[in-house]
Amino acid sequence: MIKSSLDDLAQTEDIEVIWKSFELRPKDGPQWPPDQEQAYKARVEAAWPQTRQTAQERFGVEMNHHRWGVNSRLALEGAKFAEARGLGAAYHERMFRAHFVDDKDFGNLEVLADLAAEVALDRAEFIGAIETGDYAAAVDADVAQARAYGLTGVPATIIEEKYLLPGAQPLAFLQQVVDKIKSGDIQQGPADAD
Repeated sequence: MIKSSLDDLAQTEDIEVIWKSFELRPKDGPQWPPDQEQAYKARVEAAWPQTRQTAQERFGVEMNHHRWGVNSRLALEGAKFAEARGLGAAYHERMFRAHFVDDKDFGNLEVLADLAAEVALDRAEFIGAIETGDYAAAVDADVAQARAYGLTGVPATIIEEKYLLPGAQPLAFLQQVVDKIKSGDIQQGPADAD
């Protein structure tokens, strides 16, 4: 099972982890000029060895792949479907493995439906919900909230809807933040979106 520092924190603290949608490359979003896109790809490629090392050292996960340009929109809507059926954690883990370990294109509805069926979701019902856009508004609301927070990338953690922690943070750091919040040492967070 793939676990994050938040999962570990939930073992000792009374917290609820809620996954939110975020589209890195929205289909209808602004398009980068070719030189900027190439520069971005080069930065991602340069950081990939460190990303893989961090995933292995912190989380025990061997990240083998990083398929470029997968449209995550259908997978995000599928996540809302899975969460509504109590299978959100299994679905999120399967999508992570599909992308980073198995090199699956979860932007393809047929591939995505097969992956959903692997975590005990009804394949036909899943496809129907995606095709009719049953969860599109929920994804749109998450994306709007992320924009209000000023997020430009993932992963990111927001605690109590106001403390923004960019990146995949180690357990010790998350624990320090929670302890400071409990003691009142942190009064206002950078994620306040008034």
